[in-house]
Amino acid sequence: MLSERTQVLLTPGQRQALERMAEAEQTSVGAVIRAAIDAYLVPERRDRRAALEQLFAVGAPSPDWAVMKKEIESGAIGSAS
Repeated sequence: MLSERTQVLLTPGQRQALERMAEAEQTSVGAVIRAAIDAYLVPERRDRRAALEQLFAVGAPSPDWAVMKKEIESGAIGSAS
């Protein structure tokens, strides 16, 4: 439920861009602005998801974490000597 009102001054170009986006998405300018605010306020979640996607895309040699952990530890110990 929407209950708070905020006034924001925009340039004509910003307003036009928002109107085009709203029309393309068949929604209101307010809904586009709220979605942008939500996206801005949760970057940590997005960053974590992107990090996970990057980790899964690596194509690590072992799908088993315990095996991979041992390989990482032995590699680190071996390179430190």
